Formats: sequence, structure tokens, C-alpha cells
Amino acid sequence: MRNRTATTLIAMVALCAVAFAQGNPAAVTIAGLDGNKQTITIDQLRQMPQQTVTLNNPHTKMTEKYEGVLLTDVLAKVTAPAGDKLRGDEMRDYVEVTGRDGYSAVFALAELDPAFQDNKVLVAISSEGKPLDDKQGPVRVVAPQDKRPARSVRMVETITVRRAP
Repeated sequence: MRNRTATTLIAMVALCAVAFAQGNPAAVTIAGLDGNKQTITIDQLRQMPQQTVTLNNPHTKMTEKYEGVLLTDVLAKVTAPAGDKLRGDEMRDYVEVTGRDGYSAVFALAELDPAFQDNKVLVAISSEGKPLDDKQGPVRVVAPQDKRPARSVRMVETITVRRAP
């Protein structure tokens, strides 16, 4: 009887943890070089300046339109170096974006900065005006300048600024 109660309790705790994780996927953790971490919600992303990008998807042979916030604007929340502050050692800085499924992609911080390139890497929260579905979102990083969408990370959980040795 005691083992059955313990097993039932463990199962209930596990189900609650899964329900909580699935019920709260609408937030992304951003971490800066200095250890500063912030959690940003979909609602907070909606309140930031919005951009639109298009992505040619070679898998579906269709052009997809995404709406959201520039990755550089999100990185400003953890004071990632940008503009004139992006020089010297900061040129080794990069951003790792990781999805809920464990998939990760990397962007050099300089390639994201408008002072260096015109890339518009987007932290997307909608496509064609509709929230992203569970397969893509609720948050997806989209790199429209890439010829292959391999760095377009779906189900984004973390965005971390790191420095290469």
C-alpha cells in the first residue's frame, strides 16, 4: 500500500511538472555575458517594436512571413555589446539560441549588429498575423538572410550571449 501511494504521488508530481512546463512555454530566458538573466514573455515581446521578415522555405517551396522583435533588441535587455561598444574582445562574442527540443544555432554578435550588417534576425511570435503553433513556437528565431533555414530555431527556450576563447 505504501509503495502504491508513493508511486501515485510521484506520478502526480511528474504530471504537474509537465503541465506547468507546457502551460508556461510563452517565455524565453535571455542570459548576458555578465551572468545577467532575464525572462521575457510573449506579452513583453508584443510590446517591443515589431518587425516583419519573409523567409523562403526550401522544404515547402513557399515564402513565409514572420512578425516579431529583432534579436538585437532582445539582446539589449541583457546589455549585449552593440554599435561602438562592439570592438576588441567583444568581436569574439556570439549568441546561442536553443529550442525546447534541444536544437541550437549560433550567430556571431557582429553579424546581428546593424552597424556591421543588414541582417534582420527575428525573434518571431507570429506568422501571417497568427500566433505560432506548438510545432514552431510560441517563439521562433528566424534568420531570413540564410539560404537554408538551418539557423531558424523553433520552440525557443533560451538565448545566451557567450564569448569564444
